[in-house]
Amino acid sequence: MSDELTKKLNDRISFNGTAIGFIEEQLPEIDETIDQFTEVVIPIDNEIVSITSQINDLKDQIAVLSQQGRSSGCGTTVGQTLIYPDTVQSYSENMTSSSYSGKDPYGGQSNTSLISSNVGIGSLLIFVQDDSSQSSIGILYASLGSCFEPILGCGFGGVSCTGVASSIASLQNQINTLRTQLPDNISNSNAIKTERRNSQTERYGQKRGIATLKQRNTEMNSAINVINNI
Repeated sequence: MSDELTKKLNDRISFNGTAIGFIEEQLPEIDETIDQFTEVVIPIDNEIVSITSQINDLKDQIAVLSQQGRSSGCGTTVGQTLIYPDTVQSYSENMTSSSYSGKDPYGGQSNTSLISSNVGIGSLLIFVQDDSSQSSIGILYASLGSCFEPILGCGFGGVSCTGVASSIASLQNQINTLRTQLPDNISNSNAIKTERRNSQTERYGQKRGIATLKQRNTEMNSAINVINNI
C-alpha cells in the first residue's frame, strides 16, 4: 500500500512539474504584452503631462500678474487666496512589478503625480484640480480691476488695474480650454492601463500558481520521505 501511495504522489509531482513548465513558457509572452501596452500609453501620458504643465505655467503667470497689480494699488485689501497646481495622480498596485509574486496584488496601493519621468507607469490616472494639499503656486488677489488706494491712486509704475484684470481673465480662458483636453486623454490612458492591468493580473495568477505547485511538490516529497522511512 505504501508503494502505491508513493507512486501516486510521485505521479502528482511529475504532473505538477509539467504544469509548472507550461506556465513558465507563457510568462515571456505576457511580459511582452504588458510592455506593448506601456509603449502605447507613454505618448498619451506625455501629452497629459504637457497639458498640465501648460496649465500650471499659466497659473504662475496669473499669480505674478496678481502680485504686480496688488503692488500697484489694484484689487481689494481682502479676498486673497492661495492658488495650487493642477495635478494628475497616477495610482499603482503591487502587481505592476514584473518581479512581484506576493499574495496581495491589489494591496500597498500608492499614488504619485504624473510627471515626465513616470509616464506609462501605474494603472489609473485621476485629475486633481486646485488640490489644496499641494504646494501653492502663488497668491491671487480679488477684484484687481478696482483700486484700494483711493488717496494715492492706483497704477504705480504704469500698471493698469483694468489691464491686469483683463490679462488674468485671458489667461484663465486659456486654462479652461486646456482643461477640456484632459478628460479624453486621461480616459484613453486609463482604458489602455486597465487592459494592461488585466495582463498583470494574469501574470500574477500564473506566478502564484507556480509558487503553489512548487510548494505542493516540496510537501509531497517530504511525505514520500516519511513513508519510505516507515
